[in-house]
Amino acid sequence: MQELLFGPLLLSLGPRIVGYVRHYPWRVFAAILVVVLLMDLMFRKRSSRGSGGGDFGGLDLGGEGDCGGD
Repeated sequence: MQELLFGPLLLSLGPRIVGYVRHYPWRVFAAILVVVLLMDLMFRKRSSRGSGGGDFGGLDLGGEGDCGGD
């Protein structure tokens, strides 16, 4: 029944994947985190100001406004 639901490929690779996740949980976590952050950067909606303000990922990088000196 499981072969019909998941296919033979998943049944043969499943134990290897589970073993890798158990052996290297931080590598798997880091890889998932990197993928999520990259997808966020790629698919984030642009701000209404456009790209002229020096805005990168919600951080104001000094494009307009207060420079902190005066």
